[in-house]
Amino acid sequence: MTSKANMASRLLRGFGGTLGTHKTARPGSDFLPTAISKQLDERRTMKEERPAAAVTLAVAVNNQAVLEANLLASPALHENPGQRAKRELLIQEGYSSAAEAYNQAIERSPYDLIVFLHQDIYLPSGWFERLQFCIARLEKQDPAWGVAGCWGATRDGVGFGHVYSPGVGVLGERFDQPQPVQTLDEIVLVMKRSRGLRFDPGLDHFHFYGADLCLEAKARGLRSYAISAFCVHNGNYQLVLPPEFYQAYGYFKGKWRAELPVQTPCIRVSRFDRDLRERRVREWFRRLRGRMIGQFRAENPALLYEQLRSQWPATQ
Repeated sequence: MTSKANMASRLLRGFGGTLGTHKTARPGSDFLPTAISKQLDERRTMKEERPAAAVTLAVAVNNQAVLEANLLASPALHENPGQRAKRELLIQEGYSSAAEAYNQAIERSPYDLIVFLHQDIYLPSGWFERLQFCIARLEKQDPAWGVAGCWGATRDGVGFGHVYSPGVGVLGERFDQPQPVQTLDEIVLVMKRSRGLRFDPGLDHFHFYGADLCLEAKARGLRSYAISAFCVHNGNYQLVLPPEFYQAYGYFKGKWRAELPVQTPCIRVSRFDRDLRERRVREWFRRLRGRMIGQFRAENPALLYEQLRSQWPATQ
């Protein structure tokens, strides 16, 4: 295992952008040494044995340029013309919250399987095949699964998934078996409309809605899982979060007090708010130094992905 592939995990942030240092789990699968040959065999099997699943993609948009440079430029959206007919893309513009945008998308979706994505996600070639493979595995492992995603955290603070984000690098490694988690990051969320889950309109901005959805699923007896479907989250690495993040924290904590502590991918929500207090102190010093952004998004996500492939073969 290379040092890069075995890097210490940091739990990915939500819509804004913060990171905490936590543990990384290794899900017990074959990784880098046989990754490329295994992936070729896997893609061949997926193409031959499983027809493409119908899926709706829903994206909340507040920046058209970011959308066009990232998600809409993704190779996965433009390959396999026959499969594109089974994908519906819902661009949700003009909404004041993720809950409002995505609940409306659920109502509009012509398909049961729905993927909610950030506008700054870049999906490499073969991503939908990999998603289909992961969901098939999940269906066998837990037919009553609730929510899946590309990065999540257990209650003990262990991160699972396989993503890239500026300021952090590649998080996690490639694995095949979905891993149970307490919450999922909002960069990519997957669920079935038939489960009856909805986003809480009480979260009136763009924070904590992924963690909230996972706990809503748990309340219905449904589990949440991290899957390994590598994608590039080409967002700005924000060192200072907006006031809306902390407002959402308070709402989320009050709603799920009986579930505390809750480990989200960006912060631990606890009775005495230890993580929150430490984060506010760090942000105070960063404001003094005028350091609000740790790293800006890449102008060319395609070039970034090619660089990642040369450094981390398992991202292919």
